[in-house]
Amino acid sequence: MAASASDASNIVRDDSGCFIPATQRPDGTWRKARRVKDGYVPQEDVPVYESKGKQWVNSKPKLPPGYAEEPKEEPKKAMSKAAKKNEKRKQKKKDKKEHDIGQQPGEDHADELAEMFDKTTIKTTQQNEGNEPKDHSKRIKNVKKKLRQIEDLEEKIASGTITTPSKEQLDKIARKQELEDELLMLED
Repeated sequence: MAASASDASNIVRDDSGCFIPATQRPDGTWRKARRVKDGYVPQEDVPVYESKGKQWVNSKPKLPPGYAEEPKEEPKKAMSKAAKKNEKRKQKKKDKKEHDIGQQPGEDHADELAEMFDKTTIKTTQQNEGNEPKDHSKRIKNVKKKLRQIEDLEEKIASGTITTPSKEQLDKIARKQELEDELLMLED
């Protein structure tokens, strides 16, 4: 039984046929030896399929004719956090220095701010008279709905459907008089 290894795929051939020998996994367990047919090519040895179009694109030159590729510049070295922080600080100082060139030292912006403050006004908006009846009717409808809900709640308590009303329900019932007064005021 002379066994011979073929190619880099570790397929062993002997008198009984071809097989892939047992191997040890990283966790220490063993894979069984697998019997394979003659001509078997493992998945990792199979070349990747390339279509005609992809072959054509890969065969074309990357640059236009006559254009020489320039050597690539080395990218800047990765800077540490402290170096980045220092670079930002330097840039801010430079920008501030450029900004302050036009101003005299000790010059105050108080006059400009006072002028801007004098120009500002507070505008009050008045509601359109056309929209008021619409909002008025909506409010009446809303108050009537709340009163209806309070009456339904009182009926449920009286009939025993609700034995112990919650705090929210009791608060709602307590607001009944306020809502009735508001409805009378809105309807007048």
